[in-house]
Amino acid sequence: MRIRTNLIIEESLLTKIDWIAGDKNKRAATIETALREFIEREEAKQADNPQSEAVSEKAASEVK
Repeated sequence: MRIRTNLIIEESLLTKIDWIAGDKNKRAATIETALREFIEREEAKQADNPQSEAVSEKAASEVK
């Protein structure tokens, strides 16, 4: 399911996203693809280093 959202993005970054999207792709599809790739990389990092998640959880609990 897709959900409509609003983002505030720096103008220069948006210009680059539009350039990457080109005439054939839509801006939203380009951003969605970039986010999926970013999430995959972050999940792979967590899988490679499960201890980092425990450290993050501990730090978050100490902030409360």
